[in-house]
Amino acid sequence: MAPTPSDDDLTLLRHGTAAQRAELAALAAADPGVAARLAEWDRQDAALRTLYPPVADEPLPERLRAALTEAPRSRLWPAAAAAAVLLALGFAGGWFAGRIAGPAGGDLAQAALRSHATYVVETAHPVEVAADEEAHLIRWLSKRLGQELRAPDLAAEGFRLIGGRLLPGDAGPAALLMYEDALGRRLSLYLTRAEGSPEDLRFAEAPGAQAFWWIDGNLGCALVGDLPRDTLRRLAIAAYHGLTDT
Repeated sequence: MAPTPSDDDLTLLRHGTAAQRAELAALAAADPGVAARLAEWDRQDAALRTLYPPVADEPLPERLRAALTEAPRSRLWPAAAAAAVLLALGFAGGWFAGRIAGPAGGDLAQAALRSHATYVVETAHPVEVAADEEAHLIRWLSKRLGQELRAPDLAAEGFRLIGGRLLPGDAGPAALLMYEDALGRRLSLYLTRAEGSPEDLRFAEAPGAQAFWWIDGNLGCALVGDLPRDTLRRLAIAAYHGLTDT
């Protein structure tokens, strides 16, 4: 009777060539224990995809794949298990930070996501100045940021402005405009001064929220919310035009 394959062996076959994956399928068909282990790994993969779409569906970067194949077999499974735990906890910084944003916008995207997470849960005080004082709000924020701002009208997309607030930012003051729809879902439009080259619309995410961010002139912008990606992208484009169209 053939010895039961180790987790190291199964991991290498699972992430190997088509022939190796076929060998793995044959092993699973012949050994219920192997089949059960693979089924558990599939459940774990599904949980990660649910927590971190769409990053979890992307191919493993070549440098990480090489690390798997080059690691001593005695160390492979503990390392893989540790990586899975870190990934599930949101600490797989090198790979995921690269997906959040490139060097030019990493701070902008992360600041926007943090600010949204802080204020979106507030019931009584999500904003400092309510939308019924919109003209005052925009004059105040424009003066503090040193740049003329506007509050994009997202009513056509089902979201109304509920107000805004001033925040500290890495490059100086930042502004947060908050929107809400009839279902109580909220969006945060984060605005701050930015230096460097313009950036087209780019995607960022964190557990519980996603963002589209861009840099236009001296203004860095990010629209954050817990919405389907396509919906949030459409709203971000509407916000971009609301800020820039004359």
